[in-house]
Amino acid sequence: MMEQIVAGVFCARRPLRFLGVEVGARMTVLQLDGGLLYSPIDVDEQAVTALGKPRWVVAPNKLHHLFAGPWLERGLEGWAAPGLAEKRSDLNFVGTLDRGEHPFGDAVETLTLTCFPMTNEVVLFHRPSRTLVVTDFVFNFAPTAPWFTRFAMRGAGCYPGCRASHLERALMKRDVARRELATMLRWDFERIIPAHGEVVTGDARRALVDAYHWLGVGG
Repeated sequence: MMEQIVAGVFCARRPLRFLGVEVGARMTVLQLDGGLLYSPIDVDEQAVTALGKPRWVVAPNKLHHLFAGPWLERGLEGWAAPGLAEKRSDLNFVGTLDRGEHPFGDAVETLTLTCFPMTNEVVLFHRPSRTLVVTDFVFNFAPTAPWFTRFAMRGAGCYPGCRASHLERALMKRDVARRELATMLRWDFERIIPAHGEVVTGDARRALVDAYHWLGVGG
């Protein structure tokens, strides 16, 4: 079941457990001149093709790749976060989204976050809808999440609201993170779609700044 977030932007969700905790997983689909699937999950192909013929699939960090294979086998052009192609040599990616690639047309800008080598996450900015699409850079679990999820995520620093985890605080290259976050904040976005939790609406820019207040980057 595809949910329309805004014109040209759709999402699908499925249950997913990580270390025994239900965190859910979201795939974002952008309607471009050739559709783009970001952080793919195993959903009904017809639900996706009803939006138009998909062209690209993005496995956006070194943890978000479990469901990329079936989409690549359907003939989509696969792009990977740095380091993922080596980790998943069984997958046939056409390229790696290092700095400077611009394969999806003028409507989408990409940024590879080198500040956190554990994931090497690639985030997208969809200009027409003013939407920032991320995987694990922030989480946004709501009070309606299962109680154990809220309990575990609070312990991990990811609850309540739009937050980064304690792993980012401990392992992130902070000088690099400040520069890369500043780049994101130059984008004119009004919502954030994370892979885990709820879509961030309202003052999404302030939510991102607050999630990384410990970096000292202003909005």
